Amino acid sequence: MVAMVVAALAGATLLSGASAPADEGGVPSGVVEVDGQEVPVLGTFAYHQRNTDTNPAIRGLVHGVRRIDGGTVLYYSIGWDSPKPFEGWLAYPDSSSPYKILHATDVQLVDTAGLAAYRPLASAETTFTTLTTDLDSEGGELRVAWAVFPELPPDVTEVQVTMPYGTASGVVPVEDGALEPVGKDPAPYVGEGWPKLPTAAELATADPATRTFPLARRTEALDGATKVLESPENVAVTLDANVLFASGSAELTPQASETLATVAADIAARGTGQVVVTGHTDSDGSDAFNQTLSEQRAQSVLAVLQPISGTKVTFVGVGKGETEPVAPNSTDEGKQANRRVTIVYGVGGNS
Repeated sequence: MVAMVVAALAGATLLSGASAPADEGGVPSGVVEVDGQEVPVLGTFAYHQRNTDTNPAIRGLVHGVRRIDGGTVLYYSIGWDSPKPFEGWLAYPDSSSPYKILHATDVQLVDTAGLAAYRPLASAETTFTTLTTDLDSEGGELRVAWAVFPELPPDVTEVQVTMPYGTASGVVPVEDGALEPVGKDPAPYVGEGWPKLPTAAELATADPATRTFPLARRTEALDGATKVLESPENVAVTLDANVLFASGSAELTPQASETLATVAADIAARGTGQVVVTGHTDSDGSDAFNQTLSEQRAQSVLAVLQPISGTKVTFVGVGKGETEPVAPNSTDEGKQANRRVTIVYGVGGNS
């Protein structure tokens, strides 16, 4: 057995007598050979035991995210450079429902493009991850752990891997097939093979939908003129009416054209179903004036978007006047936030 020198992970040398190329930031990557076995290294991670700074640092390597029958497996190795023996159960938060105790479940795959997060699979009887007690080792050595997640969509080519306590270990390509050869131990030392994985029939006892979580992405222009909230199903764009229009007017400013062109390009590229354009005002002025102004502003935005947003969507313009504030109208800042136009449309085949 070739022992893993965990302290060396911060540099280019990974193993006693083995090395791998490092990227510009000094993080080792590529494939190294250990006792004749090729070991892919696609990322690294480090955090403190029980997420407490005064405890020893736990370190490890990500070896792959790979499609298998019935799921997606994450391979990684873990240990520490303390002279004391490493106890695997102390490297993770306590596992809880729906997981069985003493399982390494605090790991996650995140598809930032598809806006989805994946947690390890579990059935009523089985948790499909390494047992933490199988990871016990001597200091300075790494054992290989695994976790099986739901099957990823076919177009997902890379994911972010998150280790215990939210520790990031970078973006990892999604590849095909389990790693071989299979080692003798449930969690082999690095260089002594790979863990034996559950069969497709065993994985079929878990419900992947319960371990798949939709995400939302929030972005905002530096000048605050545009805010975007995106989910896997739709996009909601909030435009600052103070930028789009002069005070009390529904006539678009020159700056509005560039902002609306960007929104229209996205609608043309992936928008589906109905695009709803809604105008909103603050509470200054009469109810009737604000209602009319909000309708006129919605129509002004719609008139620019519709001709350049393609033919796959339909448009509707709505005015809400002062009836749906997002902030108190008792302050100037609140009034400014309430003067807005929203554009909501479906994406990804959903309306």
